[in-house]
Amino acid sequence: RCFRVLADDPSCRPRQAWIESEARACFESGGVELPRPRGLESAEIHAIYDPPAVTSSGVLDMPSSAGDSRRHATRLVNGAVAGAVGKTVVSPLERVRLVGQTTRPDASALASARNVLAAEGWSGMWRGNGLAVARAASSKAILFAAQDALRVRVGHDFVAGSLAGVLATLLTYPLDLLRTRAAAAVSTASLGAVTASLMREGGGVRALYRGVGATAAGAVAFEGTRFGSFGWLQARSADWWLAPAINGTLASLLAGMVMYPNDTVRRRIQWHRGTETLSYLEAARALLCEGGVARLYRGGGRSALKSG
Repeated sequence: RCFRVLADDPSCRPRQAWIESEARACFESGGVELPRPRGLESAEIHAIYDPPAVTSSGVLDMPSSAGDSRRHATRLVNGAVAGAVGKTVVSPLERVRLVGQTTRPDASALASARNVLAAEGWSGMWRGNGLAVARAASSKAILFAAQDALRVRVGHDFVAGSLAGVLATLLTYPLDLLRTRAAAAVSTASLGAVTASLMREGGGVRALYRGVGATAAGAVAFEGTRFGSFGWLQARSADWWLAPAINGTLASLLAGMVMYPNDTVRRRIQWHRGTETLSYLEAARALLCEGGVARLYRGGGRSALKSG
């Protein structure tokens, strides 16, 4: 996409910088037609799909690759920092949720927290947080940068979010699996011991991708729903500085509640001990036998609180 400025009036020339700036901003936001500035009544600005040409011929250049690189680098850093800080703050909630979701499904949140504190102390509430931070920082960075780039190319928030979610999941899945193994059990075993045990069960490095199919499928639906609903809400929101934050929270809550049963199933697959990998249907059937549909939503309230 590029932007052609049809203007015969020489008075347009002093405003060329403004036009280029607005055109690039329009390009990055998806091709919304540019507003007509004062002093350029004779200029007509249109969004078109012609190949880009030089500015002197009347066609504005596409954003430079250097500018795109800087923009994506900023997104990477911002996404990494946001993910790391967020995971550290909510680590106690997440630890209790994982224990209740996997190893102690019949215990209340308070009972699970007391059990962790009694066995591991206060530091136990942050057990596995290093893995969570590493995964969140890299996953968020990949997710936001990839979604931003893909949205421009595919032109659809749901599709771009889904593809970005799959990419981030595949690249960071081993960290997610190790974090589940480390944080779900009330234990003082080191990360090295947890990793060695997992690799012995699964036959080497491939064990680090146990359950990746369920996680990748969930990522498609979760990120697609989140980015899609966020875009839908943004398009219908007033021009208010808090609107993106509110819409982002609502989108995360919606996607989280829709996909939470899948999260419970994939955690069961990750936690399963033994040389044979538990299938998705086997894990879902076992969970339903333990407590019906409510078992699939075990810890959902704490997950919603964390997302909010």
